[in-house]
Amino acid sequence: MGLFDTLESLAGGALGGDAQQAMSGALDNSSVGGVSGILGMLQQSGLGSQVASWAPGGDHLPISADQLQSALGDEHVQNLASQFGISPDQVLSQLSQHLPGLAAAQQGGGDSGS
Repeated sequence: MGLFDTLESLAGGALGGDAQQAMSGALDNSSVGGVSGILGMLQQSGLGSQVASWAPGGDHLPISADQLQSALGDEHVQNLASQFGISPDQVLSQLSQHLPGLAAAQQGGGDSGS
């Protein structure tokens, strides 16, 4: 359907490796300033402890679509939805599922497998 669905199907239903890089790259070319931009917005919105938990070896606390909506704001969510060709609800759902893994990869310097 949209970008995230394509990336997920390429990764066999689990976001990893090349699909994770593709999603990160797509976010880099968005209005949010990439994964680091989203993490910054989350920290400014009082969600710093969740962001910190996504570091390698952390507790990997979940983030809800509502928390993401609040931190990113309508404009960024709408821009992402338009860019990726999916609904704002789908953007928030996909980010809530995959952002902790993207953040862990970024904070840990990425996976070194293969």
